[in-house]
Amino acid sequence: MNNFFPLTVKELKKVTSDSVSITFDVPDNLKERFNFKEGQYITLKKEIKGENVQRAYSIWKAPYEGVLSVLVKKVENGIFSSFSNDELKQGDTIEVMAPQGNFVPELNSTQSKHYTLIAAGSGITPIFSILKQILKTETGSTIDLFYVNKTKESTIFHSELAGISSPNLTIHNLYTKESSSDSNLEGRIDKLKCKVLHSSNLLKVDSDEFYLCGPEQMIFDVKDYLVEEKVNESKIKFELFTASGSDKVEEVITDFSEAQITITIDDDDFDYTYNVDKAESILEEGINQGLDLPYSCKGGVCCTCRAKIIEGTAKMKINYALTDQEVEDGYVLTCQTVPTSPVVKVSFDD
Repeated sequence: MNNFFPLTVKELKKVTSDSVSITFDVPDNLKERFNFKEGQYITLKKEIKGENVQRAYSIWKAPYEGVLSVLVKKVENGIFSSFSNDELKQGDTIEVMAPQGNFVPELNSTQSKHYTLIAAGSGITPIFSILKQILKTETGSTIDLFYVNKTKESTIFHSELAGISSPNLTIHNLYTKESSSDSNLEGRIDKLKCKVLHSSNLLKVDSDEFYLCGPEQMIFDVKDYLVEEKVNESKIKFELFTASGSDKVEEVITDFSEAQITITIDDDDFDYTYNVDKAESILEEGINQGLDLPYSCKGGVCCTCRAKIIEGTAKMKINYALTDQEVEDGYVLTCQTVPTSPVVKVSFDD
């Protein structure tokens, strides 16, 4: 169930001039519920200037550290990110949803793999959690981290990463507005840069697993290059900041004008009529009808609005978050889901 719980801000720490780490105090009775896996995120909810705002942020601590901390980078016109960086104080309370997300490796102490991790800017947040947990759990595994930033000064967790002393970790810092002694490590990562890094034996396409987090263009450029180099897509996992989805939206055509939707959440049922020509998604229309439904990105990127189709059929326009197995089991991202039958029952409780 997608419930929110009030958690107290235990610590606020500036990481860069425009980013802050928020650490929560998790009471004993919620410890089990807030156990997390490396690479997962939590959704935060706060009333800001009269508006109920929900946003998802990745956990940057590793599970073995036993601390629930997220990184919030201030973005232009970002209501929650601006509030977190400028107004939030230690001792304040924020509504927090239990950890979610599938951007998670399956680690085993007996494994000896090579991992390639690629991040840009605040995309390092879940990658840092994954990196630390790999080093802790799989002592025989090795990691290449490619990390893109504007400058060294603007690099999130620069000192923390530099402080990791392990022969199993190689960090490749790339700067877009700062020169490097190695010209291969300058500029953004795109398909051409992947080719350069590969030809210079820095990017290993024979890695066992790839984890990518950052802007949409970078992620799909890297993924496309790896696939062209015969890397099996099952080895490539990614998490987006946001997604434009402009060329990836799947059109859904129906032969009916209205659908009857039943939403089940917290053991209660709510009914409303969905107008096919006017409504954007099952989630959006439910919110318009006054329902308090869980969401964060509204772009098919996170799993916060995940629910299960209990009756009828529905289709997602975009899915960047659910696994194939989850889709096969009937789960959808309600922010991207439209009905394809006149009667649809959706459960947030399953």
